[in-house]
Amino acid sequence: MFDLEQAIADWREQMLTAGIKTHVLLEELEIHLREDIEQLIKSGLNKQKAFEVSIQRIGQPQAIKRELEKVERNQMKRLLIISAGVVGVLVGMALVMPAVAQYQHEGAMTLNEICLLLLGFGLTLGGGSVAVFTFRKRKA
Repeated sequence: MFDLEQAIADWREQMLTAGIKTHVLLEELEIHLREDIEQLIKSGLNKQKAFEVSIQRIGQPQAIKRELEKVERNQMKRLLIISAGVVGVLVGMALVMPAVAQYQHEGAMTLNEICLLLLGFGLTLGGGSVAVFTFRKRKA
């Protein structure tokens, strides 16, 4: 006789063996598996067949692991780009502020100060744009 709970426990063990060790992710995958099995049983399949179809739909453990690694790489890449943008804003402001202070103090700027001011504005705007665009960018 087919034991659904034992089959799910074995499937979960396969996921752990494949390297999917995050408890939250395993719980989420199991919830999806159970929901899919329930729907298939309601549509007329027996428990064993519903389980087999559901695990095929979810995918092989190694394939799931590869997809998770892709997601993690993409998240790290986005984080690095956002961080670079924030650094650009900070460096830009570090160039702008002294030039503005000098202008307020003396009422005029030298060519070097104007160049630093423009460079600072460019870094600030560019860094801010990169950070905001990357932060807001979503894949469908």
